[in-house]
Amino acid sequence: MPLPKADEPKGGSYEVQIRDDEMRGLEVRVAYTWIRLDAEGKRPALVQVAETREKRSVLAAEIIKGVMLPQFALLPLAVLLVWLALVRGIKPLSQLEERIRERKPDDLSPLDDKAVPMEVAPLVVSVNDLLERLKDSIVTQKRFLADAAHQLKTPLAGLRMQADLAQRSGSSEEDLKKSLQQIGRASVQATHTVNQLLSLARAEGGGAHLTLQSCDMVKLASEVLQDSLPHAMDKGLDLGYEGVDANTPGVQVQGNPTLLKEMLRNLVENAIHYTPSTPERQGVITLRVLVDPYSRALVIQVEDNGPGIPPPERELVFQPFYRALGTNVDGSGLGLPIVKEIALQHGASVTVDAAHPSQTPPGACFTLRFGVN
Repeated sequence: MPLPKADEPKGGSYEVQIRDDEMRGLEVRVAYTWIRLDAEGKRPALVQVAETREKRSVLAAEIIKGVMLPQFALLPLAVLLVWLALVRGIKPLSQLEERIRERKPDDLSPLDDKAVPMEVAPLVVSVNDLLERLKDSIVTQKRFLADAAHQLKTPLAGLRMQADLAQRSGSSEEDLKKSLQQIGRASVQATHTVNQLLSLARAEGGGAHLTLQSCDMVKLASEVLQDSLPHAMDKGLDLGYEGVDANTPGVQVQGNPTLLKEMLRNLVENAIHYTPSTPERQGVITLRVLVDPYSRALVIQVEDNGPGIPPPERELVFQPFYRALGTNVDGSGLGLPIVKEIALQHGASVTVDAAHPSQTPPGACFTLRFGVN
């Protein structure tokens, strides 16, 4: 066998080394080691074992044939099986797509989440939630349009009738003035109704995109009182404030300042609207902002000494267009529903009780309590 090259390190005794070489015209792989025959290491012996590289190449080719050829046979079968599995797995999704495409535009019923794969069920649940919210939004819009049409019929009919009366031949100047006064009152009523309807629509549809910020309810109450004071003075009412000062701990609320101010304004304007005032008995309206000393909850009250609301009707007055029986005051019946809707959006409850149960008239006291879900 060929010997190692002279410059190759001999290594230690019994340390096996590998090299490529040639023997009898064939490429071989040689494993060799040096063995020390004496303690001084002057008489080393070389032990070599060689194997032709052709045998190794044949073995590698056989391994490749044994591994790769079955893979080429199995690959088409695996692709077929995967394709069949995908077709079977996607079939429920295709059926779901067909059901959605066949739906009518006004069909907002929930999708069947039992006939879809488990992995897609959360998506179907989310779509059903979206459909439910969309249905509520459409119902709100339809109710708003119906309410607007219903409430505007009366003032618009009055405007048309008064305009026809003013155009009659032979009408005197006094008749013309009365017709113009009625037209003015009807236009004011129509404007107030439209504003209330818009406020209710904004309150009902503002929950999804409510912009929250820290609001000092004492400051908002002061602004509402300043805005409502001229109206109260015109009716001879005593409009005042009781409670804590601005920036007091506990009077801040995370909410929309525009809606919160609208809520307070409707309570105050409702009290001004229904509280009579005479020289013998002046009407008194008080707006309070308090902090409950026990629960630290924010409490807002609007109290008056008017006719009050009978107990059977205290829940009904928060329904749209409901007006307490026995009142001869014009109104749209939308102020208190707006108050309730805004209160719910800000985690507050609203109740009404008699302000002075032992007196006649008993008055009314509306109470807003924040921190109630």
